[in-house]
Amino acid sequence: MSIRGKTAIIGYGETEFAKARDSENRSNHTEQCHAAILAIEDAGIRKEDIDGLIALPPLGQTPSWGMDMAEYLQLQPRFIDNLYHGGAAGAAAILYSAAAINAGLCHTVLLVGGSAMKPGRIFPYDAQAVIPFVHDFDSIYGSMLDNSAYALIKQRYKHEFGVGEEPFAQVVVNARYHASKFPNALLKTPVSRQAVIDSPMICDPLRMFEIVMPCSGAAAVVLTSAEAAGRSNNPPVYLLGGGQSIDRGMWNPAYGRNPSLTTSPIKKSAAQAFAMAGLTIADMDFVQLYDCYTITVIIALEDIGCCEKGQGAKFVENANLTHQGELPVNTDGGQLGRGQPMGACHFLSTVEAARQLMGRAGALQVEGARFGLVNGNGGSMANECTLIFGNQIP
Repeated sequence: MSIRGKTAIIGYGETEFAKARDSENRSNHTEQCHAAILAIEDAGIRKEDIDGLIALPPLGQTPSWGMDMAEYLQLQPRFIDNLYHGGAAGAAAILYSAAAINAGLCHTVLLVGGSAMKPGRIFPYDAQAVIPFVHDFDSIYGSMLDNSAYALIKQRYKHEFGVGEEPFAQVVVNARYHASKFPNALLKTPVSRQAVIDSPMICDPLRMFEIVMPCSGAAAVVLTSAEAAGRSNNPPVYLLGGGQSIDRGMWNPAYGRNPSLTTSPIKKSAAQAFAMAGLTIADMDFVQLYDCYTITVIIALEDIGCCEKGQGAKFVENANLTHQGELPVNTDGGQLGRGQPMGACHFLSTVEAARQLMGRAGALQVEGARFGLVNGNGGSMANECTLIFGNQIP
């Protein structure tokens, strides 16, 4: 039984993003609570109407985070989950919530994620605590968490396809262009390709401007049945298709079962989502991609069908990917332009898709937007969840 068109987003909310140095009075609980209140108010429903909850745990929090947030928000859900798949968790949470609503387990689900970033060390633990077997196989050669894992993927892509630095720099240029027009973005200053290339090398071949900046913030979404969505304050944003694919453990790109580091599980998850929706990439009026690093955007564009494998770099350089272009990408600036609040970043692509399809994107509105693709990426492009949304059911 398909979930195509059975559920819809009716509201969303996000807190004001802030750098770590400006987050002294913030906490994980208050960030998520604030975003939840904004989403409920935006949807025009009562808190009592919510009978499902998915709250993504901030890094280092206990497995009972979802239950704790239910208590903090004074909710009594019939359906609750606490999943975490890295950056793919938000899209996966929406997919699972839609399945739960369709199965009659609940009627309206609040989905929320976010955290408060404090100055100092980002992770209160090391790689060995996250992935036990890395002690024997990886950490003796250096960390295999975010930067080094994505550096390996980018290095392989450059070698395999003979690509220089300019296409990666263009990804940042596009992100900063959109961020300069987005009210809740932290990196509003436009940059040139040369400025990106000249930024400090962090983990060869990744430069500073190619890597997201952790920050504080939270985001929330309200998902309900299509029938109930027709009575909401906002135009419904229907979930038309979804797919998920997992290739390997979170931070071990070299261990993947795909023979190439430069092909992501998004290839399978996007194919599943398009098949369920009955649409193709040619029908998409925009795509919102998880952009923790520049390489993820280029590989994702290839694997969702925008161009052939190895042609993503040329596609980024030659196509107009702004909100006024032929294929708008990350029209809110993405994480490379807005900053990356842990937990909230998993929902940002969905929130921007809803904003566009409700016609509420202001200066960044894609004219006549009807359908859009959202992708969540977890670990070192290890697991992917792709969603297709529309403001109509084709």
